[in-house]
Amino acid sequence: MAVAGWVKQMVEDTMGESYLKVGKIVRHPDGRMVKITDGQYWGTYGLSNHWTWRAVLKKGKLGPEEKGYGWSAPE
Repeated sequence: MAVAGWVKQMVEDTMGESYLKVGKIVRHPDGRMVKITDGQYWGTYGLSNHWTWRAVLKKGKLGPEEKGYGWSAPE
């Protein structure tokens, strides 16, 4: 059974939506700029917040694939 819409709404009203999106370049907590290449905030049965990213290197090249759970947006 999928997550009910009211559950998603309650969580997002409290926690906010994830600023992580596939294709977006964001600052990783360790200071590097990374490109989100895959992942999702919501899974079929609840909050997932699991992502795949690659560091943005010089001249726009990308580093090796890394995976992990999402982090909060910088203040």
